[in-house]
Amino acid sequence: MRITLSDILSGRVRIVYRRPRRASRKMKDTPEVERLRSEAKAYLPGRLRSLAALHGFTVNQVRIKHNVSNWGSCSTKGNINLNLNLMRLPAELQDYVMLHELCHLRYMNHGPEFHALLEALCPNHKALRKELKEYKLI
Repeated sequence: MRITLSDILSGRVRIVYRRPRRASRKMKDTPEVERLRSEAKAYLPGRLRSLAALHGFTVNQVRIKHNVSNWGSCSTKGNINLNLNLMRLPAELQDYVMLHELCHLRYMNHGPEFHALLEALCPNHKALRKELKEYKLI
């Protein structure tokens, strides 16, 4: 088959350029990160499910991630991701992060209803949020 310039200009043929994929920048985990990941997988999903059951939430999947920008996240499908660095925090802060993500199962925003629910579940959430900011993600 021969392609002419008029074929291209008429739209009968498209030329598509695909950028080559970048090499993965993912670095091998350090022994500390591997230890944290192992501890997090053993503890955090069970604790999250306990808190969910206690407060009447239904969680779909729980995943442990090594994010550099957040302690946890929640999807509209009911999946919750938790950062393995939660294992470095005191139990009270771990629970605060998990309760925060559980509240997102009902309110996918940080509006007044979300904060009212978080306040009901964790009355000292403002102090805990302030304390959490003192910790850095690695």
